[in-house]
Amino acid sequence: MNNTVVRAGSAVLAAAMLTGLTACGSGTGGAGTTKAAASSSGAAATTASAGATKAAAGKENTGKTITLNLWGGVPGEYGYDEMVENFNKEFKDKGIQIEYTRYKNDSDGNLQLDTYLSSGGSIDIYMGYGGISRLKTRVEAGTALDMTDYLKTRNFDPVQELGATNVTGYTIDDKYYALPTKYENKGWMVVNENLFKEAGIELPLKGWTYEEFREAAKKLTKGDGQDKTWGMYWNLNTTLTDSTEFIASPLKQYRVYTDDEGTSTNFDNDLWKKGLQLIKDTYDDGSAMTYETETADNVTFDQVFLEGKTAMSAGIYNLRIINDLDTYPHDFTTAIVPFPVPDESYLSEYDYSYRPGAGDLICVNPKSEHIEEAMDFVLWYIKGGMAPLAASGRIPLWKGFDSDLVTKSLCAKEGVFDPESVKAYMAVDGTKAIKSISTKYDSKIGDVRKEEEQAFLLGKEDVDTCCRNMKTRADEILAGE
Repeated sequence: MNNTVVRAGSAVLAAAMLTGLTACGSGTGGAGTTKAAASSSGAAATTASAGATKAAAGKENTGKTITLNLWGGVPGEYGYDEMVENFNKEFKDKGIQIEYTRYKNDSDGNLQLDTYLSSGGSIDIYMGYGGISRLKTRVEAGTALDMTDYLKTRNFDPVQELGATNVTGYTIDDKYYALPTKYENKGWMVVNENLFKEAGIELPLKGWTYEEFREAAKKLTKGDGQDKTWGMYWNLNTTLTDSTEFIASPLKQYRVYTDDEGTSTNFDNDLWKKGLQLIKDTYDDGSAMTYETETADNVTFDQVFLEGKTAMSAGIYNLRIINDLDTYPHDFTTAIVPFPVPDESYLSEYDYSYRPGAGDLICVNPKSEHIEEAMDFVLWYIKGGMAPLAASGRIPLWKGFDSDLVTKSLCAKEGVFDPESVKAYMAVDGTKAIKSISTKYDSKIGDVRKEEEQAFLLGKEDVDTCCRNMKTRADEILAGE
């Protein structure tokens, strides 16, 4: 693709790129999508976006081309380059084009983004990360457009199109300053299908219990020392409290708090005890890399799962790097399976729709000189345009997106992902997702969780003490403020 397509068109953007704004937040490089991926995702974009551009359909090219500038924290080769090419081809006759600039998704990169947003309209659209707290800061700074009325005129109801749970957490005073675009279900995990087949274990695509999981983990563990392959890698080294959310996911919105008002915490619930004990049991029987080893050696997902040192791992957000064979070469097939539940009673009542991972917020700069065109792009992107990103693991959130096309795109590289498991993952009804209760004390309570969970995982206290301390300390925070 011509490099000028994603080059910033203004002097400001060019200067930003020279100062390093185009560096990736994760630091990983990677090859672009394969021709097969480009073909399948292009088909997805064409099919799914058929009704996405009605607002712009009647616009004729007046001879002057409007160029929209989009900023995001993902490498262009992970789908954005192809997305830009698709949009520019489709909107050429309407006189609208898009250019993509990659910024660094860390504190410095976000500061630079905010600086350019505040300085004027050189950025029209941007992808935001960091959840509601960062979005609120931008709304207060006047750098995120209130899209509510624009969406109404385009007959786009975010609740109906994206799911109430996925959008209500990002509304501010009942207004839409951003829309989530990416599907991510933290109630699922990834496994090495080759190792499962070697061990004679069927993929648990319809769910499994703690007992079945533990037996599988033991059976999948083999070798010693540097040659050891663990049954499970819990991947708790990054954000411990986020990484242990799945163990209480059957509690749905009451994972942390016992009621909708958040007046007390639920850490003394047996599901917390059973889930934490499950992790510790795999440490004690040697079927999982311990938390101590994870933190002491600062190991990462790619160093363990992608190097074939574990058969199972938490970290569904790693679909992108799994599909990047140039940067992370491996010769096994990855399957996506649900996390286990405590016992068989949950298999009938728990449908794995838990997914508080809806993200990749798309926003419009209110200082843009082309807000109407920017809004046309926003809906085009959501309703099919982001299809090329599926090949790198960014699954579209829009309910109208053809899941078969997403599966085809993600599985375009033969043997990287198991298609049936991807279909199972995509088949979950996202409209039934339930968001956790949230309070202004979430951060402080998260710190308490981290301290007590670390103490338990390192063997400094038993699970009853851990959960009792979490509840006592967290409830004191709620009562004392």
